[in-house]
Amino acid sequence: MRKVLALFTNNPRDSRKMSSSFDRGPKMKKIFRARNVFLAVAVSLVVWVMQFVYRTNNFCEPGDHPIQSEADAIAVAKKKMVKNPFFSSERFGSAPDFVDALERTESCCKAFRSRNMFGLIFWDVYLGASISTTPNAGIYWRPWRSSKSHTALVAMSNCGVISTSDSYKDADY
Repeated sequence: MRKVLALFTNNPRDSRKMSSSFDRGPKMKKIFRARNVFLAVAVSLVVWVMQFVYRTNNFCEPGDHPIQSEADAIAVAKKKMVKNPFFSSERFGSAPDFVDALERTESCCKAFRSRNMFGLIFWDVYLGASISTTPNAGIYWRPWRSSKSHTALVAMSNCGVISTSDSYKDADY
């Protein structure tokens, strides 16, 4: 009779005798231990970084595509270089002229693929060409300087976005 009454009352003395199927207090404390919370936060951070890296490497803007090979990286660098104003200057010349000179030069280009510590893919494309110049009647013209050597490094992401802070251009006279 006492057990039956204990089921229907909230008397703490009698609740000790009840079964522990409704008593979840100690189990809930085990779930929210500091170790478990730390592991949950760490796993969430790792999953977020992996999702960010995958999305950044594989989902490009409309009109672009993820770079698949060195030849593809060189073609994308040439195409993007013409559109970027960073690669046109008075000393370097115009980027379209440089790209035209690349077409006439053998073994002009090299591409290297690398990853940073988060797993993002970056491409470094080295472009080099000799552009012939017409002789100038000025004092400083020398016959051995009848061509200019142009070099450019195009640093870009896996989708072809150029990083001008990591890129450079140089023209030797």
